Amino acid sequence: MNLEPEKPAEIRAASGVARVFAMLTILVLAGMTVLVVLDVIPREAFGETAAKVGMIIGVCAVSALAIGFLSRR
Repeated sequence: MNLEPEKPAEIRAASGVARVFAMLTILVLAGMTVLVVLDVIPREAFGETAAKVGMIIGVCAVSALAIGFLSRR
């Protein structure tokens, strides 16, 4: 059992990874919205695409949690 407090550098690294994934998520959703508004992506296909993007975001979130968990000592 490790009773030592976490190092500030580790805390900053974990929050940095979370910020990067949050920024990527926002950019992807904004880009998809623009493409739907401009009718590049048909509205009917948006539902299918949105589900796929949701799954990708879920995989990225779980990966980030796993990396954060494994990087702690």
